[in-house]
Amino acid sequence: MIRFLVLLLLIPIIVFIAAFTYRNAGLVSVDLFTLDYKVPLAALLLIALLVGMILGYLVNIFVLIKQKNRIRQLKKQREALTSLSDVFKADK
Repeated sequence: MIRFLVLLLLIPIIVFIAAFTYRNAGLVSVDLFTLDYKVPLAALLLIALLVGMILGYLVNIFVLIKQKNRIRQLKKQREALTSLSDVFKADK
């Protein structure tokens, strides 16, 4: 059932990408200072999208690592406060 739903969602995406590529098949010139390339516009846009996705993923990884370190610090603080609380309860 899930494979059917995935297939059902992928078909319109594939059709959209095919139509996008067909409509933007014209060549554009990419000048990299000393090099000059002729590349289809669709390929250039898809490469830019892919690079953006990779950069976004890398930034997200760094944010997740930072959050994980913060969670670890907070757990240590909680453990210290809990043990301190147990000491005060034992005195009563």
